[in-house]
Amino acid sequence: MKKVLSVLLCLALGAGVLAGCSHQEEPSPTPSPSPEVSQVASEPYKIGLVQYQEHGELDSLREAFMSRLEEWGCDEDRVEIDYQNAEGDPVKAEEICNTFVKDDVDMIVAISTPAAKAAAQAVAGTQVKVVFTGVSDQEALGLEEGTSSSSQVTGVVSPTPVGDLLALAQQADSTLKTLGLLYDPSDPGALAVIEDVKAACGEKGLEVAEATVSSQEEVAQAMTELCGRVNAVFTPPDNTVAPMAAEAAQAAKTAQVPWYTNWDAMVQSGALAAMGVTGREMGVKAADMAVELMEGRELSQVPVYTFESPSTFVNQTTLTALSSLTFPTEVLQSAFVYQ
Repeated sequence: MKKVLSVLLCLALGAGVLAGCSHQEEPSPTPSPSPEVSQVASEPYKIGLVQYQEHGELDSLREAFMSRLEEWGCDEDRVEIDYQNAEGDPVKAEEICNTFVKDDVDMIVAISTPAAKAAAQAVAGTQVKVVFTGVSDQEALGLEEGTSSSSQVTGVVSPTPVGDLLALAQQADSTLKTLGLLYDPSDPGALAVIEDVKAACGEKGLEVAEATVSSQEEVAQAMTELCGRVNAVFTPPDNTVAPMAAEAAQAAKTAQVPWYTNWDAMVQSGALAAMGVTGREMGVKAADMAVELMEGRELSQVPVYTFESPSTFVNQTTLTALSSLTFPTEVLQSAFVYQ
């Protein structure tokens, strides 16, 4: 293992305004850890960065992670990053992570649940650390809820506020009776959230109809067919649906059916509303945790971080197009509203 890297904070850390939205500023980045090590390593710290799929939410997360490292002074002399994209293929994600381990990286940073699962499996029996982000349910990674971290794996969890999201849907449409679920059942992160949604719908007396997809090409047609059977549609964090968000949103809008999710990038693409945290928030927090580990802290000192205060995101253009729906004024006043 390489010598511990000294990471120096070189730029002021500030919060920017979320581009393209109104009413509320983006939450400030999480507090920064205090550097404790002063010696600079003779070799760069090696990070293998694996992203499961290219789409707006995960791209935003990765860009925020990289930008935050730059704010910490992690230039090429201090940190060597090998970025790889699995293109939505779980087998390729496993191959990438196994190669990272063979290349003797110090850390794997994994973006989204499938990538995190592949990373956790690849580092078993080694000294390589894993920091995951873009994960909605840590139990999907084999980590029990409430645990701090495993001996090698920690990261950032952004749960889907299922109860609050269903309440929002019912506020928009008091006659809501049937909720459609559009997702890829092979995505472990999506599947975990879907089970929570089904349970919550049962408690609220809502019927559930499902449309599952296995490829991006199926998404728009599946949305069109599902909208003919339901009053509203929900999609969890899903790496098959997300790249086709604009097409799916148009299909839902044409059918005059509201589409809810928990990724704000999908709302920017036309979904009606979401509740969760931004990709920027997840990326910044993951970078801060990676820096703490690079400074030499133990995994036990950098526990899994769970966001507990989700924001609401609304697409005003879509809301206007769905003339039968209304959101309470207080919801719109506190939400990020995309025009």
